[in-house]
Amino acid sequence: MFFETHLDLLQAAAEANRTRAAWTGYASITPPDAAQSDAIVGAYDGATLRLSSPTESVVTADEVSPYTGKALNVSYGAPSADEALVGAAAAATALRDADIERRIGVCLEALHRIHLRGQEFAAVTAHTTGQSLNMACSGSGTNALDRGLEAVAMAWAAMTRVPENVTWQQRFGKSDVTLRKRFRTRPIGTALVVACASFPAWNAYPAILANLATGNPVLVKPHPRSVLATALAVEVIREVLAEAQLPADAVQLVVDTVDAPIAGELATSPEVRIVDFTGSPTFGSWLERNVPNTLVFTETAGVNTVIVDSVTDLSAAMRTLAGGLSLFSGQMCTTPQNIYIPDAGVDTDNGVVSRDDVVAALLSAIDDLAGAPRRAGAVCGAVQSEATLQSITALADAAEADGTLVRRPVPYAHPDYPQARAVTPLVVRVDPRRGSTPPDGEQFGPVAFLIDCADVTSAVQHATASIRSHGAISSYFYCTDDAVVDTVADAYADAGASLSANLVSSMPMQFAAAYSDYHVTGLNPAGNATLTDESFVAGRFRIVQDRRQIEGK
Repeated sequence: MFFETHLDLLQAAAEANRTRAAWTGYASITPPDAAQSDAIVGAYDGATLRLSSPTESVVTADEVSPYTGKALNVSYGAPSADEALVGAAAAATALRDADIERRIGVCLEALHRIHLRGQEFAAVTAHTTGQSLNMACSGSGTNALDRGLEAVAMAWAAMTRVPENVTWQQRFGKSDVTLRKRFRTRPIGTALVVACASFPAWNAYPAILANLATGNPVLVKPHPRSVLATALAVEVIREVLAEAQLPADAVQLVVDTVDAPIAGELATSPEVRIVDFTGSPTFGSWLERNVPNTLVFTETAGVNTVIVDSVTDLSAAMRTLAGGLSLFSGQMCTTPQNIYIPDAGVDTDNGVVSRDDVVAALLSAIDDLAGAPRRAGAVCGAVQSEATLQSITALADAAEADGTLVRRPVPYAHPDYPQARAVTPLVVRVDPRRGSTPPDGEQFGPVAFLIDCADVTSAVQHATASIRSHGAISSYFYCTDDAVVDTVADAYADAGASLSANLVSSMPMQFAAAYSDYHVTGLNPAGNATLTDESFVAGRFRIVQDRRQIEGK
């Protein structure tokens, strides 16, 4: 029933996947105000959500709002690895035997219901991740839903490409042989989806739904300090499964604690055949090395670079870059980090601007944003973890000690939450030729390293070497010469990195469009999977056949 209801949407999404054109399946969500948001989250105070196979174990998650500093005080059923795996196994046969349309219909209806509750999900997301309410409605709202729909449409297209039944005829010698063949998709086994703390929905929705659509029961393991938004999504999916007369335990929430993590135990269990992981490079690399008989999809982190060679409008370019550094307080996997500015400065329509003046223009743009509290609140949000703030502060202190500090990470005045864990970007300036270099790997949070370089060629060499060593998810280049842009794009492609050139608009430079932009190449250490190409869904199922000869033929 759900499949027919949403068939037009599904077909439109499949067409958008094919054409890569601009399209969205979901209307924008109006953000709730601060009072509404507080009330929504407060309604869960003291609640216990049981979203798994039966268990006696309950965990009160260590969830504290980055805006209010208050604990959410929500408890969750916390099955052991064995309990969760038994529940998944019990659900596996019914899920496998359901036809493709039934499973796809469940996915589509779940996305629809989450969208209808968009304000509730936004409020919960903001108070667990630190995203602004605007971002929680867009990046973790409609855009995340689109990413989920994109994966469902991709899975549907892949599974239905082969006909279910066919009559096959061929002549052998003097006789014609006729076979009736049947082709059936089969899942490969229980899946584990591990979500990150700061942006859980955007990666989790595609993984959960791609697994469910292809018939694999799913264990969803949120970050122990950012559970509630993921739990509500799991709750919706379980409700829809039950209404479709499929076992609710086809999707389960598995909650752990920082002190007693469960992801490694589940991932190495023989019953788990698929792992989707978003999070730290350390655990992502461990998964890639230690679960060889399991299909592993990872997105971890990288060092995203910006090279500034020439621009038409320097002020506009610096405003865009300042917004990119500040967006969600630098806690996005697409946030720029290492910014290269050549010795000769930057060519503009008004002549060459010295490197020092380019730096001053960037700092001015950051300060302008930070000085407008309402805008800063919408752009920066809050820092999800106290550990991130401590790390950035330590970097600032070290830079001040060695003379490379340009701008300290200072708080901005949040208009609704004076006590918010809110901070604007740290800026450090280094010159590898003189012995000062940015730290290896991603520095999570609002931090930028301005790197002095001889010219574009040396910048590209340094940046692509970093990509090969540490990975990159998004890379940026400002240059008014199309021939040079093509050359640099080739160099980045050879390093396995995507490149965006000359982004200057109201669109955030980090924005990745569902159905059009491929997120992560899988060709550098930042991750081995791409949202959403066919390889993201095709490996989650196989096709088995049976054939019988028609008598007398």
